[in-house]
Amino acid sequence: MKIGDIVTRKVYGEDMQFCILGFYTNQETGERVAILALLDPSLIMEAAVQELAPVSARHLFALTTTVASAQVH
Repeated sequence: MKIGDIVTRKVYGEDMQFCILGFYTNQETGERVAILALLDPSLIMEAAVQELAPVSARHLFALTTTVASAQVH
């Protein structure tokens, strides 16, 4: 699997789809962990390309790391 792939989680069946945003290694277990974004059909929209602004992977991972750290503690 790679960044950008659309996946499901086995525990949810095919009811929920996610996009892989990145990966990291859990320092305690050594397990490879995927960072996922839920794809919700009710939130799909369109926009003119001129309205879009890129987000750096560094910024995106900083946001997900903060959320993951808050959930662990």
